[in-house]
Amino acid sequence: MKKHIYFLLFTLFLFKSKAQLLPGIGLNTMPANNATICVEPFYLGNFYVTGYQQGDTVPDFKLYGLSGDSIILSQELANGKPVLLIAGSLTCPVFRAKITAINQIVSTYSSNIKVFVINTLEAHPTDTSVYSGNINVTSQNVTAGILFPQPQTYGARKQMVDTMSSYLTLNAPVFIDGPCNNWWKNFGPAPNNSYLIGTNGVVLNKHGWFHKSPDNIFCDLDSILNVTSGLCVPTTTAQGNFNLNVLNANVNGNPGDLMYDYFDVINTTSVVTTVKIKKLQKALPAGWQTAFCADICYSTLDDSIEVNLDPFTTSHYSIDFFTDAIADSGSIKLGFKNVNKPSNSFSVWLRASTLPGSVGIISNSNSKTNFELYPNPATNKVSLITEEINYAVKAYDLLGSEKEIVISNNSLSTESWKNGIYFIVIKSPKGSLTKKVIIDK
Repeated sequence: MKKHIYFLLFTLFLFKSKAQLLPGIGLNTMPANNATICVEPFYLGNFYVTGYQQGDTVPDFKLYGLSGDSIILSQELANGKPVLLIAGSLTCPVFRAKITAINQIVSTYSSNIKVFVINTLEAHPTDTSVYSGNINVTSQNVTAGILFPQPQTYGARKQMVDTMSSYLTLNAPVFIDGPCNNWWKNFGPAPNNSYLIGTNGVVLNKHGWFHKSPDNIFCDLDSILNVTSGLCVPTTTAQGNFNLNVLNANVNGNPGDLMYDYFDVINTTSVVTTVKIKKLQKALPAGWQTAFCADICYSTLDDSIEVNLDPFTTSHYSIDFFTDAIADSGSIKLGFKNVNKPSNSFSVWLRASTLPGSVGIISNSNSKTNFELYPNPATNKVSLITEEINYAVKAYDLLGSEKEIVISNNSLSTESWKNGIYFIVIKSPKGSLTKKVIIDK
């Protein structure tokens, strides 16, 4: 409530003042379809501190839609209504889960605000994500068959928006960030943040993650717009109950690898259960870091996260170990606590090693061995593209179980494999290297 005091005092001024925006960040004309998408450095930080904050003035911008229509922020604000901007992409499961909320906002607050979705960089493509520096398509995307690479051209980005329309029923218009991601770089970096912009160009409300607890977009809009929508529902205090299933507590690899230990958090009750996961103790080499990863990958700076588990659902998580070039081992103790029922809690040690003689899943390598997998995602066969003559191949699933493999003419049969993520390990006299392959039949 405190955060809205300023805006309640100045609501009349903010809503009727003419926009005095910062200089525009583009676009001037619609980009050509073959315009190359600029490569951005990884952003592994906090999405709440990027872009603009409540009280800041934002820049003007012009972006285009799939059919050639455009949005110019200054012109929208001149119509007399605040504008809600929501960032999103098809491969972001968090964004997809908010479509119902976005449509509710459009239908409920249409007389008060305008709502627009801004399509930006794909959050979880089948290649490296800008938000984690590694490949993490998420189990949600595998299940939904949403397995796409990062668009390399503006035309490919438009195609992704067209594809998104076949997966999602979204009632807000979608506009597309430019080839060099100027909107994303100014209003982000973030995969699914949101801004409510007053008619004078000032940020009235900002969510680092759109409508993610403890932020509630309906409560915020009701307060700022001084309306009663009936959609502002307080956060549940139901106790619920959860169990923990550790899928693998030890992972091994080479120095410099990114390695993963996996666990499931299971809601065993018919109510939403809120679980806090915290890094309790760390026994890590100086150059190592760890991060939580689930439907989103969190920063290495996040020592705790809070998740809401829907009734009778299982959420798949990992703790990611970022290692360095010196062989070593490390471990971390995680604590799991039901926020509304402290007695429902667990703790577990998860470990990783890059010491000589380690065996198991290798997530990456500094070796001179080189190979590629094609196609990826694959169905019943994966081709190994390599110049190596003498090599051996092994394959593992996410649980670390070795798969039986049949190789013929540099092709690996995956006909008996279920949909999901697998690790293909190739070893030669030059060393070993591991890559992920996605099976999507």
